[in-house]
Amino acid sequence: MQAQKYIGKVLPDGHLSLPEDTAKRIGEIFEVILLPVKQADIYAFTEKIAEEKGYSHLSEEDIERIVHDSRGIEN
Repeated sequence: MQAQKYIGKVLPDGHLSLPEDTAKRIGEIFEVILLPVKQADIYAFTEKIAEEKGYSHLSEEDIERIVHDSRGIEN
């Protein structure tokens, strides 16, 4: 048995998001342990999302600027 760690979120319908390869394993049973994400772990999560959405070419500064702009924060 091999453990796999990933960061997921609870979707609006109450289901937990899974990595694409795991989601294809329909019918298999897994033991699930839920731990709240620490602040440092959120960067790994956002990096994965950026890669999935095609934004992996952006730097941390680019992403910070986008977040600040979206919230109306002046740098």
